[in-house]
Amino acid sequence: MYAILNKYIYVEDSKMIRSLEMFCGAGGLALGLHQAGFQPTALLEWNKDSCNNIKANIANGFTGIENWNVIQTDVRLVQYSDYGADVQFITGGPPCQPFSLGGKHKANTDARDMFPEAVRAVRELQPQGFIFENVKGLLRKSFSS
Repeated sequence: MYAILNKYIYVEDSKMIRSLEMFCGAGGLALGLHQAGFQPTALLEWNKDSCNNIKANIANGFTGIENWNVIQTDVRLVQYSDYGADVQFITGGPPCQPFSLGGKHKANTDARDMFPEAVRAVRELQPQGFIFENVKGLLRKSFSS
């Protein structure tokens, strides 16, 4: 039996969708996607406290996350080929500060803009799909160039 994730991707009911989670924060998106059938090969996050939060949840026996591979890293240093060619989806939340309605609105001139790294991951792993969440301000005309 197959479940239709969208009109292009069919997954056997008994199989999880292999994903790579970038910019995982405290793991909220990863947890929701896990409940929808995703199994992350790794969760990548720069912030030590966020990584420690997920690791504490694993240590405290939270169901479904016991096998999560949480890696504190700068994604600019990641070799995506290390995570296998069978990653079906890349997911995550690139930092929103460069595009937020508040702040300095520096977009791609802001050192925190990690969308180029998200694109690099997609290009290198060539997954069947990706899910990146961000803020409404990302769609402003001033960022379209």
